[in-house]
Amino acid sequence: MSKYKELIRQFEKIRSYVRDFYVYGFKTRDDFYEKSGRTYDNHRRRIESWFSDYIRTDQNGHKKSVFLTLDSSRMAINPLYQSWKSKTFTANDVCLRFFLSDLLADGQLRNLETIADEIQKYYHCLFDTQTIRRKLAFYEKEGLILKKKEGKQYLYGGIKPLPHTHPNLFPALWLAVSFFQGAAPFGFLGSTILDFWNKNNDFFRFRSDYLIHTLEDEILLPILRAMEQKYQILITVKSTKRHHVNTTAVTPLKILTSTQTGRRYLCAWQESSRRLSTFRLDSIQNVDLHKPDMHYDNHMESFQHTLPLVWGVSFGDQPKIRAETVTMQIVLDEKEEAFILTRLQREGRGGSLKQLKPGLYEYTRLCADATELLPWAKSFTGRIHSFHCSNPAIEKRFWEDMQKMQEYYFTTGETSQHEHP
Repeated sequence: MSKYKELIRQFEKIRSYVRDFYVYGFKTRDDFYEKSGRTYDNHRRRIESWFSDYIRTDQNGHKKSVFLTLDSSRMAINPLYQSWKSKTFTANDVCLRFFLSDLLADGQLRNLETIADEIQKYYHCLFDTQTIRRKLAFYEKEGLILKKKEGKQYLYGGIKPLPHTHPNLFPALWLAVSFFQGAAPFGFLGSTILDFWNKNNDFFRFRSDYLIHTLEDEILLPILRAMEQKYQILITVKSTKRHHVNTTAVTPLKILTSTQTGRRYLCAWQESSRRLSTFRLDSIQNVDLHKPDMHYDNHMESFQHTLPLVWGVSFGDQPKIRAETVTMQIVLDEKEEAFILTRLQREGRGGSLKQLKPGLYEYTRLCADATELLPWAKSFTGRIHSFHCSNPAIEKRFWEDMQKMQEYYFTTGETSQHEHP
């Protein structure tokens, strides 16, 4: 029987639960069917402990849904960072963290054996040298200590705090860190720095801050590393609709963020289908470096060539991209409805707009997948004079959607009174 613990060892186990409580607040205990009810209860108690000020409940009969209510414009720090700060640790982790920091604070360099002996002498604790070596290697990698080779051995020493080595850097640094923690990927790092120096964000509030992004940063980091090294990666993806899990090899090329929904997408070359594809970051469960991609530059060139044709994030379903032409004529009153022209120009994403005659304008756009354009096109309902697409299936779908909308709004008896244009 698993016992409830507030701290966690692996962030990926709690990530999906935090996302579901934040995004899908209507879910009840029965809706979390992938794990046992006890697992759900343990994760719920963790979340309630971490985000107690933001937890709300809703009762529907005998079922209760738990959800998070957050308003980024009123928050100095993203509350979801708390989930990153709840990683479990052992007694040795804590002891060695303080023993090594205190011992190496004098700035003197010591070898491994000397460090082990002095920890036993001054702190009355005995650690084997392999444990100390691993901890020193970890701290050196994180930039917390200095490692220097002398002869056949390595010497270790402490690093002076920034306020001592760069006194003029403060307090301007707090301004930069306060902005970074709310505006950039991996903002959790900025929040941790503020915590370390006992500082608060007293400068910035963000009206449209996608707080949920921090849950994806663990996935984003290895993807960015692979892009920098031009590596292929293995990603484990869970379908958001069918819930099946699949592992596939891809070459990461670009991260795109929707300005409407805030969702982040990985644009990649998919080896199995030999085409460009996109994956929602919140559907990727794991990322592993695979192997160098000798054709990385070719994939990037193909991506850069195709990107201007992409309306949203879809590159279409075919291995070879075939541009689809969408042509839409809009009727408007140029004196009273100038805002329609402004919308077409501002939201048209590179499409061309020309006046056919007073009050009639034609918008044309090449798309890799014209299906993505349909919701935007239908937002001009009532002003659409004509709509054509080089892909007959897209054009047929558009008019079928318009017909369904007419059926929804006009009953059979009312149709004669409200004739559709």
